[in-house]
Amino acid sequence: MAELPSHARVCIVGGGVMGVGLLYHLAEEGWTDTVLVEKGELTSGSTWHAAGQCPHFVGSYNLAKIHHWGTVLYPKLEELTGHAVSWHGCGGVRLALTDDEVDWFHHVNAMGKLIGYDSEVVGPNEIKRYHPHIDTFGVKAGFITFTDGHVAPADVTMAMAAGARQKGARISRKNRVTDIKREPNGEWRVITEKGDIVCQHVVNAAGSYADIVGAWTGHNVPIANMLHHYVITEPIQELIDLEPELPVVRDPYSHSYLREEANGILVGPYETSGAHTCFEDGISWDFENELVSPELDRLMPWLEKATERLPLFGKAGLKSVISGAITHTPDSNFLLGPAPGPENYWMCCGASIGICQGGGAGKYLAEWMVHGAAEINMNEFDPRRFGDWADAEYAKVTSINDYQHMYACLPPGAQHEAGRPVRTSSLYERLKERDAQFQQVMGWERARWFDREGAGETYSFRRSNWWETTKAEAMAVRERVGLMDLSTFAKFDVKGADASAFLNRLCANDMPTKTGGIVLAHFLNDGGRILGEVTVTRLADDHYFVLSGAPSQLIDYHYMSNAAGAGETITITDITEDYGTLVLAGPKARDVLANLTDADLGNSGFRWLTGREIDVAGVSTRALRVNYVGELGWELHAPMADLPTLFDALMEAGAEYDIRLFGTYAMNALRIEKAYRGFAAELTNEITMVEGDMERFVGWDKSDFIGKQATLSSKQNGARISLVYLEVDADDADCIGGEPVYAGEQLVGVTTSGAYGFAVEKSLTFAYVEPQLTAPGTEFEIQILDRRQKARAIEQPAYDPSNERLRA
Repeated sequence: MAELPSHARVCIVGGGVMGVGLLYHLAEEGWTDTVLVEKGELTSGSTWHAAGQCPHFVGSYNLAKIHHWGTVLYPKLEELTGHAVSWHGCGGVRLALTDDEVDWFHHVNAMGKLIGYDSEVVGPNEIKRYHPHIDTFGVKAGFITFTDGHVAPADVTMAMAAGARQKGARISRKNRVTDIKREPNGEWRVITEKGDIVCQHVVNAAGSYADIVGAWTGHNVPIANMLHHYVITEPIQELIDLEPELPVVRDPYSHSYLREEANGILVGPYETSGAHTCFEDGISWDFENELVSPELDRLMPWLEKATERLPLFGKAGLKSVISGAITHTPDSNFLLGPAPGPENYWMCCGASIGICQGGGAGKYLAEWMVHGAAEINMNEFDPRRFGDWADAEYAKVTSINDYQHMYACLPPGAQHEAGRPVRTSSLYERLKERDAQFQQVMGWERARWFDREGAGETYSFRRSNWWETTKAEAMAVRERVGLMDLSTFAKFDVKGADASAFLNRLCANDMPTKTGGIVLAHFLNDGGRILGEVTVTRLADDHYFVLSGAPSQLIDYHYMSNAAGAGETITITDITEDYGTLVLAGPKARDVLANLTDADLGNSGFRWLTGREIDVAGVSTRALRVNYVGELGWELHAPMADLPTLFDALMEAGAEYDIRLFGTYAMNALRIEKAYRGFAAELTNEITMVEGDMERFVGWDKSDFIGKQATLSSKQNGARISLVYLEVDADDADCIGGEPVYAGEQLVGVTTSGAYGFAVEKSLTFAYVEPQLTAPGTEFEIQILDRRQKARAIEQPAYDPSNERLRA
């Protein structure tokens, strides 16, 4: 068989650990009509010079599953493929220097029980049992892992390549790809120096070159190549005499990883200042198996701190200095999944811990490509979380920041300020003047809460200084009236003679049949898994207004665009930037709005779950009587340029009712009291509508919709897991998601999100558990930080179960 085929189901561009990991797992899934093209030798980019770290400790539930798969797969690759791997399962010790880090350790330790690895949190005096040479000054706790470690990067990549070849996959080395083009029939033509390959799927796994490769097809790839060093000492007698190998240490004091390497010490610092990118003038196609000139002078402060932490490091001279490029992204997560635009262009790049992640990233992307969904929630890795607003300069500034905070603890809510703001609504300055505490979502600045004290948020795993203010904001909505800027909504106009049939085909729910009707609907894949959640308003027979969450803007736009049939009369327009959104909610919302419009706002004239265009304070507004907080109210969608006029008028009209601005912290508390699910938390690509207890939003009587047969099968065969709504006996910390749920001593589920409901005075959470455990009154325990807290299943929802407030 020729090394370079003219046709293939999949062509992967790039032969580092990420691309090869995908090739291997596609073969495992049965897709062997695949070819990987590498311009040099396998691993000749960033893979070969990486340190090969494979840690279990990571704060994200789904990323932890990716890391864990690498530590499961790599030790057995030699047996599976016949190729030696050089796996070192020496375990690890991560050090905590602050109380927040100790809380973080307990959260991750609990999460590890769900992932399947062994770990424990120990005091500073116990650390020396695992690593006798560490100086524990300033340390409050250690996070001990037992089965992670490190691996030789070239070995593990070559082993996966061997395994893929054994199953029939092909690899073309020393063959540079020069262009990629879209064929008229929807396939992709990959143009190489040795010939063209026409394929159904193309994957950008080009590592340091991923942005260049992406540019050929107009894809924005927000990565930056950071210069990273590690140094290795000459052999040290104490390590020559020591068995077994010491665990890998990760130390926020020296901002470094420290481990044994060939009886010496390897130290890799992530400098918290002075870090910079490589290849400022562009990267050469001939750059392979090469290193960047080292900059030891700027490393010295961190190497000196490493000597303080591990005095053995100062006992020997340096044998090697490795300095090379490692890719980073603005939010530290790699780009894994479909790219925006035409179907079947995939990304598998941007990994900063790629050796560890290559196996798991390959596994779960292969599942997505082959089956239409992975078995883990992929939202945080989806490349479509970045738009064109994440340009090269933004990627550079934020990637430097990400690199410099590699060993920083970010408690819930904490975000970096680098590169911000990028996207703002026309109310940004008004809200900033009112002490809004912003979070970034899909590039937008969105208010979390309003800090009237002006101190800024104290980020913590526990209730903090936002608590009382958020309570006041939430209770203002429950008792009077609140106003919120939710311009971050993704907004689309779907128009045309076939708009109704089109949306009925894409959505599980029935589309509204009357003008003004509103429905909540979901996009499913063929396997019945949930891909998206939208609110659909029928503004006219041939015009639908479609809304979804900010992170779904590109995902939903391209899903709808790619799903449109050649014969369908339909247009899909993204109007996200054109329209802003204000949420007016609370028992006095009608009174406030009535002062600014002549429209009939009564129940007979403007029913719940209806919408229409009205004039408010002289501004033409799409008013929808629906919201995510469970009160009488309206979403007011108006031209972005007119939003300040609308905002000022509402604030003035609401003054006599003591109107109050509220943010997403209050919104989360309000929505969980109503048991409203959250997309990407409760509703994900892992879950069917049956498992998410969302059957009431399925149009079972429709002739067909995408995923109908699989949804029926889920209903007939029974759910694998089921969503349950719980009240928790929490103290000063509520569930945030990723906590293990126990029935007695049996691990039975995982939380997905949580908050304190101020109106019902309960800490509430959702969790997925075994289906037989969902009956109200069922008792559980949830591991929240270092404590197991009692919890019980309750009827849904905790607040206003009959929706009287919404219908008021």
